[in-house]
Amino acid sequence: MKYTILIDFGSTFTKSTVVDMEEQRVCYTFRTPSTVGTDASLGLVTCLDQIRQVIGEKALLEARKLASSSAAGGLRMVVVGLTESLSLMAGKNAAYGAGAKIIASFSGIVTDAALEQIRSLDPEIILLCGGYEKGNSKWILENAKRLAHAGGIKAPIVYAGNSQAAEAVHFLLYQNGKTCILADNIIPAVNTLNIASTVEAVRDIFMKRITHMKGLDTVKQYIGPIVMPTPAAVLKGVRLLAEGTPTQPGWEQIMLVDMGGATTDVHSYAATETLDGVRLVGAPEPRAKRTVEGDIGARESVNSLLEAADMRRIRKYSGLADEEIRLCQDKRLEDHAFVPDTEKEKLFEQAIAMEAVRVSVRRHAGQLYDGYTEGVQRIQKGKDLMNIKAIIGTGGPIINSIDPRSILAQALRTKAEKDVLLPEKAAFYLDTSYIFYAAGLLSGIDRETAMRILLDKLIPLT
Repeated sequence: MKYTILIDFGSTFTKSTVVDMEEQRVCYTFRTPSTVGTDASLGLVTCLDQIRQVIGEKALLEARKLASSSAAGGLRMVVVGLTESLSLMAGKNAAYGAGAKIIASFSGIVTDAALEQIRSLDPEIILLCGGYEKGNSKWILENAKRLAHAGGIKAPIVYAGNSQAAEAVHFLLYQNGKTCILADNIIPAVNTLNIASTVEAVRDIFMKRITHMKGLDTVKQYIGPIVMPTPAAVLKGVRLLAEGTPTQPGWEQIMLVDMGGATTDVHSYAATETLDGVRLVGAPEPRAKRTVEGDIGARESVNSLLEAADMRRIRKYSGLADEEIRLCQDKRLEDHAFVPDTEKEKLFEQAIAMEAVRVSVRRHAGQLYDGYTEGVQRIQKGKDLMNIKAIIGTGGPIINSIDPRSILAQALRTKAEKDVLLPEKAAFYLDTSYIFYAAGLLSGIDRETAMRILLDKLIPLT
């Protein structure tokens, strides 16, 4: 089989990548405005028609085809944990790793107000977690009881807490008409993270939801079933680039920043060890980690981005007065497809992208604090990213900017930020081809070729 065709059904674009498996290279890419809101097959047919003109009808029919989807913005999820720094954080890491979009999270006992908020949000899945193995089950059972008795909550509930309570939790929820999926305990013991089972459960629910996508039956006729959520495919591509293959060395510790109109996603792959003399508190960190900043985006989320940003930096980077900033801001809110077409607009786009990267990577990374425990000088919360060697940027505001290097440089810590666990220097790259989803999909059948296309398509910034 000479060709493999990788398809991604996104909310904004339907993307396609054609890989020549014999030559281990990308021979064609194409994207078209997404049609997932009306009929997903329409965008797919447009892509396939373009591909047919490049490789021919026979090769198109014979090509292997794999697909991912982030249609409708990902699986809308609520996470309920017992402690904010342990089970809740671990639950969030599992949810993001599975490709979900967290719309709310709660720690401690679920209150009536929290239940009302969950009802109003109408999530597509709820993750309930908490409690070490063989520990106290009282509070996790109480949360299960409250969710079970809450009317108007229809989402399936994945339970990933103390396994000793699993049977009782499942019975409580089932008895009250709720769907419950049991997964392994996310944190079975101190400093032990076990998210694989939860990630699989969330992905299974995602894939079942995809079956309701309009035009899916036609899509299946052309390319078969959708394999995985797009964010999971991207994270798989990041993992591949970091780990490498038997014949191609990996980049070891890396970061990918993807800025869009509504969110900024940060993916990292890094060791989880702590520094000498430092004690890690909170949930253990996964080696491959994804976070989604839902308030950091260049269009739909530009208002909340500016609220999170340092406006002094926005003024400095853009050179614009406050009134000019407001006008630029309004344009992006009114037209989510807006393309900067003047010098002022381009400078503003550059400034908000710089701040988006600065804020989002600092939320993603860990930090050191003064320690108060006897014998411990320092305390670490979150992930150590100081040894990141490469920072990759993608997404329209970054790859189309007037100075992408300056944007990615905001992911580095400054001399004044001695406690922020980010690198002081790194190599910078651009992914202008949106290659990571394709590499992630392809890695399931041919890691060598998937690695090759990553290395070929990433553009170094000097």
